[in-house]
Amino acid sequence: MNEETKNKEVEKEVDNEKVETVVEENNATDSIEADVEVLEKEETDNNEELGKLKDEIVRLHAEMANIRKRNERELVNLRKYSLDKFAKALIPVADSLDKALEVAEKEDCQVTAEQMVEGTQMTQKVFLKVLTDNGVETIDPKGEKFNPEFHEAMTQIPNPNLDPNTVVDVFQKGYILNGRLVRPAMVVVSK
Repeated sequence: MNEETKNKEVEKEVDNEKVETVVEENNATDSIEADVEVLEKEETDNNEELGKLKDEIVRLHAEMANIRKRNERELVNLRKYSLDKFAKALIPVADSLDKALEVAEKEDCQVTAEQMVEGTQMTQKVFLKVLTDNGVETIDPKGEKFNPEFHEAMTQIPNPNLDPNTVVDVFQKGYILNGRLVRPAMVVVSK
């Protein structure tokens, strides 16, 4: 082969390699462009999803703020009106006491002491029922063993007929509200 043929073949090979390189570069460019398009689409999708998540977070924050405000209002109302039932139940007791005072103030009052005592006893029954219905229990420990959790000893007296630390007398009854001590019974205890 002559030199010229060799040169032409080399040129062809170089041209073929250039063509292959260009084709490879084009394929690489197409692949890169496709990758860029995929990444751009993913970025767009991610931005949309991020926007949705941000909106959802804002809505959740607003909802939590509304729940917090509603709970605060309900708590204020609960505190304000928690004694509503109890107050309504006490009104008949107050009415009964008012009627007794009205009768006592009249000049021509014909009520005897026995009738006043009977009226007072009836009013006390209504009052104690109201307390019981609202979870208030009376502590009247006469004859029971002294219990420092529910009784307050005012004094001790010797009493050979009773065991030591037995409640002999009750100065004031105690009260418990739903299992919690409101006021201890004030008592006299045997030595």
